[in-house]
Amino acid sequence: FQSVTYPDDGFVLKKKTITRARDENYATDSFGSVTRRHRRIYIQELSARYEECGCVNPYEWSARSIVLRGTSKIAEAPLCNLTDICYPVAGLKITKTSSIWDQYCSHCHQECSTVTFALMKSSIAAPSMPFIYLTKAHVESLSIPLPANWSTNWLSEIQNNYVSLEVVCESNQVENYTEEASVSAVSVLSNVGGHTGLWIGISFLSIMEFIEMLYRLCRYEFHSMKRILMNKFNNNN
Repeated sequence: FQSVTYPDDGFVLKKKTITRARDENYATDSFGSVTRRHRRIYIQELSARYEECGCVNPYEWSARSIVLRGTSKIAEAPLCNLTDICYPVAGLKITKTSSIWDQYCSHCHQECSTVTFALMKSSIAAPSMPFIYLTKAHVESLSIPLPANWSTNWLSEIQNNYVSLEVVCESNQVENYTEEASVSAVSVLSNVGGHTGLWIGISFLSIMEFIEMLYRLCRYEFHSMKRILMNKFNNNN
């Protein structure tokens, strides 16, 4: 996997796999199975830099296919020299100029507001077989010394010396969760007030009934005591 970051929504992914689309919306084999939208955006940006400089990013030598503006033709663009400042300057010009950005990258959005993501680590043998021949051609085009047995052992040499650290997104789907109060403040106050009033009313009635019961008991005891005393007084007389 390879990832390139720019002001879209996080990542542009290029996946070197065996599965490849062949229609005009998928510009190059080196992009593999990535979302059509991301592929189109990245190719459009490559096309803009190619029209500005006549070459493309020398560090992205495995992804040089571009679609010429106004056509559906695929062209293999040459790589810029590492010392050529046209490419980075063109990149800044594209991202900083709204008219150019809207012309070539109208599908691009603003930079992501979410910058914290859950990370998972994994490893795989690299490079893949479809990509290893591009790596071989690129290594041979560089002015670096090669082993004496390169012609016969180039495959094992690349596999033993090739190291790649890539960052990819697991999914291009984003779920946004929004929390909303199921009960508003007014509903809370009205419910509390209603229940409080109800319980206060019930409690008040219960208290009054209890007081009435005590009054009746006291009144009964008073009349009972009064009758007993009256009977004793009458018997003594």
